[in-house]
Amino acid sequence: MPAQKIIKKWRIFQPIHFVLGLLIVLTITLLLWQHYGMNLYLRLDPGNFKKVSVSDDRDDKGGKSTGLLSSTPNYWRLDCQLEEGHRSPYCSINLDLSNGTKGINLSRYTEITVHYRYQNPREQVNLIMMNFNPKYSVENDYHSQKFTEIYLPGAMGWSTHTIKWHQFNVASWWIADNKIPPEWADNEFSNIREIRFATGLYPKKTNHQIDLAYIELSGKWINNNTLQLLLLLLWGGSAAFWLIAELRRAMQALQRSNIRQIDLENARQHLQETNQLLTERGMRDPLTLALNREGLSVLLADELPGTLLSIIFIDVDHFKKINDTFGHNTGDQVLCLLARHIQQQIRPSEKLVRLGGEEFILLCQHTDLSQAEQLAEKLRLWLFNQNWPAQITLSCSFGVAERQKDESFEDALHRADLALYRAKAAGRNRLEIAI
Repeated sequence: MPAQKIIKKWRIFQPIHFVLGLLIVLTITLLLWQHYGMNLYLRLDPGNFKKVSVSDDRDDKGGKSTGLLSSTPNYWRLDCQLEEGHRSPYCSINLDLSNGTKGINLSRYTEITVHYRYQNPREQVNLIMMNFNPKYSVENDYHSQKFTEIYLPGAMGWSTHTIKWHQFNVASWWIADNKIPPEWADNEFSNIREIRFATGLYPKKTNHQIDLAYIELSGKWINNNTLQLLLLLLWGGSAAFWLIAELRRAMQALQRSNIRQIDLENARQHLQETNQLLTERGMRDPLTLALNREGLSVLLADELPGTLLSIIFIDVDHFKKINDTFGHNTGDQVLCLLARHIQQQIRPSEKLVRLGGEEFILLCQHTDLSQAEQLAEKLRLWLFNQNWPAQITLSCSFGVAERQKDESFEDALHRADLALYRAKAAGRNRLEIAI
């Protein structure tokens, strides 16, 4: 391939290849970064978080349990003496995340890790996320905040548990006490005002000691769903941009095509002028404007010697019946339309010749037998599906031959004629290939 063609082809495909490659690299980079990096953390421990308090069931009516909170550099300690009196005695360490009346949106995180020690290994500890939503929450009524909780096992030594958000459950007693409809009963972490680390369900009425070293929330700066949406928008936007660019190129191609159409129209006008000149010289059939035998003779002498040539012999089926039934004027109209339809479907290098009556030949230069067969079949179907005068159903039979090396035109034409004869004998409205 010449160097200029290679450069031209590279210039055509380079932009789309570059953009596609860039999108693939960017997509893979973002996916890997999101998976292995892009980490978001929030750690709450005695060293960096001070808004910690204790609560017990004395805050509710009837409770008698007492909780005492102490702090060391490494952990918070809850000493709790549970007593009968409340329907569910409890003590809890409370981490206040609110800023005035506003909490923290923890839905950006995907999991929470708790490092703790519980001196009663057979008991459970309750991790509670308290979310405020004006749809169901009331200021100064902490029970109206949504209690989303999970129970963790106790252990004598230090334990670490990591919990996904979907593992939490909204407390059933909170749903019942606040008469919460189902559409508001799902997990919610968009406005967490407080995290509580409390004694578990149905604990023994005795002394309980819980040490909490830290609570750590982790997630991604961009979560999976958001990243997928961003990538979808990126690819979709790029595809839209590419489509717009392709549309613009198509419009430019259409403009170039229109220019070529104008050139073709000019060529057609020139051909009409040439045809008129040939008619004036007696080389065209005055009825159909196809070449006559005189025009064929000139063509054979001037253009066709030594070139690859295929001949398509065309004959109108039952043309005598058309003349007898509808008259010669209708027959002449049919021949004129037939020639016009064929001229519309062929190239300028392909010449239509009327031999006489309803017989035509089509001379196809630089066309082999297979190509001529395809053209003949195309013409056969095209002519059969046209509208003809007097609602005539018109068909044609075709014989196709390729002039062999050292074969005369007359011999090739004779073989095409024999093929046409076989087509008519086989039922008409068909084509046959010369032997």
